[in-house]
Amino acid sequence: MGKAKMLLPYGEQTILGHIVEEVTALNPAIICLVTGKYTTEIEAVINVKTLEMVPFANWQAGMSASIQFGLTALLEKEPNIDAVLFVVSDQPFLDRQLLFRMIDAFQQSGKGIVAAQYQQQFGTPVLFSNHYIPEIKLLEGDRGAKKLVAKQIEDVVLVDFPLGALDIDTAEDYAKFQELLNQQDAH
Repeated sequence: MGKAKMLLPYGEQTILGHIVEEVTALNPAIICLVTGKYTTEIEAVINVKTLEMVPFANWQAGMSASIQFGLTALLEKEPNIDAVLFVVSDQPFLDRQLLFRMIDAFQQSGKGIVAAQYQQQFGTPVLFSNHYIPEIKLLEGDRGAKKLVAKQIEDVVLVDFPLGALDIDTAEDYAKFQELLNQQDAH
């Protein structure tokens, strides 16, 4: 896209500002925001006291490396976590209701992984019990934790997130997002 897609406008704030607000509503012990190429721009617009900015100089190494970097930072600050929730900054329809449903599914199902489901597949956000931390630390490639979720599918509960299929990767995606947002506002 050529620019910081997470800093595109979403109402009175940015897409990332919206996502941070929704995650903050969970009142987690800690939030680690892994940043890469646009760290300076993000620092200029995101100011949340409960947020730990984690600049990752090697962001080109891919999603798995970013996940591991963020997890390491999280565990340094909060070593005794029960679970970890990974969200991405380009799913503008992520909201606290979805995240609370995921936490409820985690607590009630006894499963170790809760993943969002859209277009007949699983994806982000995804919540892992602390049992999976050693495996998360071994992730490779740019597919994030998808391989781990697929490998442990019997320990996964899926939560519907139909609008999760829209992530902002192109100008066309952003236009589609704005169109859907306008349709929601009209109702």
